[in-house]
Amino acid sequence: MNGRLMADDDLVRVTGKRRYSKQADWFKHEFGVDVTRAADGKLVMTWIQFDALLAKKNGTATDGRTAQPVELCYD
Repeated sequence: MNGRLMADDDLVRVTGKRRYSKQADWFKHEFGVDVTRAADGKLVMTWIQFDALLAKKNGTATDGRTAQPVELCYD
């Protein structure tokens, strides 16, 4: 698995939920986002995305003018 993605155990630790649907509900409630899901229902969340969500929620996000460009990887 890609090292940048949150592992299943990480998602359980962060959300406190084991079921994928409950994890998705948690992200919707906490951050107001619909998390991308894999074909089997697992959440697809990178640590960078999670850090950005936390920073935005905590008011520590940058104003966007200093943000680094995002590179998309299609494997």
